[in-house]
Amino acid sequence: MIERINPGKRASQMVLVDGRLETSGIVALAPGDIAAQTRCVLAQLEQWLAQVGAGKGNLTRVQIWLADMGEFAAMNEVYDAWVGQQPPVRACVGAALAAPEYRIEIQAFGQL
Repeated sequence: MIERINPGKRASQMVLVDGRLETSGIVALAPGDIAAQTRCVLAQLEQWLAQVGAGKGNLTRVQIWLADMGEFAAMNEVYDAWVGQQPPVRACVGAALAAPEYRIEIQAFGQL
């Protein structure tokens, strides 16, 4: 059985299936520098996880897209402080994002 959390016209925010969770891509709610956008995206991710009774410790994989790989170190400073002692596997690549104001997009996968 597939459970779609907060479905929209084009995508659901999150999908639960067979004890696994997958989020859609998450971007910042407002323009800002990479640190501010990273904090905003990670805060949204935590809120989404809480909706299904999960937390950071349930994450198994995180995919990060950065508009500018020159911001990798600044993003990592925020991410490293957030992730804690149970880090999931992670990949980070540079990519053109959907709008020029977006500096970062994150998608997460986990186990319930």
